[in-house]
Amino acid sequence: MAVKTVQPAVQNAGDREDNLIYQIVRILNALSVKGHARCITPPNFEIDTNFDIQNGDAFEIESAGVLATIATDQNFDTGTATVIATNAYWACAILSIDIDGTTYVDWGAEAVSEAAAKLLLSAVTASGEVVCGYVAVQAAAGQDFVAGTDALETGTGGQVSQDTNYYNDTNVGALAAAGGVDTIAYAVGNTPS
Repeated sequence: MAVKTVQPAVQNAGDREDNLIYQIVRILNALSVKGHARCITPPNFEIDTNFDIQNGDAFEIESAGVLATIATDQNFDTGTATVIATNAYWACAILSIDIDGTTYVDWGAEAVSEAAAKLLLSAVTASGEVVCGYVAVQAAAGQDFVAGTDALETGTGGQVSQDTNYYNDTNVGALAAAGGVDTIAYAVGNTPS
């Protein structure tokens, strides 16, 4: 039987220093991912004048250490593009905002189900600094869906969507798919294992 020798994790003062710095940077990275840009309170999205989306409640956001309160009823303009070309298919859009209150709606590709459309948001990069949630829209049976022309569910105008669901989920989009990595680089020596 062979005897295995286990080396101590820290062999000299330099290793202890590198390991401590690595641990501190690891903790800072974890905190920056959660706190760098975030929606602090839920916006509770809803339909706004047939075609667009608004926040039903005032909400708070943080970006790069700056806090802002966003007033109720801020318009998230859905645009004017054909979002769903296949009848009864779904598409989702990321709803994001900048610290100055500028809002964005970034559409993903269409899919056969709402769950599949949400998965496709992993390829979408939010235009705004803070992701606040997303919307899922299903085209009416036998129809396509053109944002800004066809109303969201309960609205009037055009080919009203068959179903529209609003979510406060901020863990969507390309940044979330990449693990939300917004990190400080480890710069001292090699990363300890």
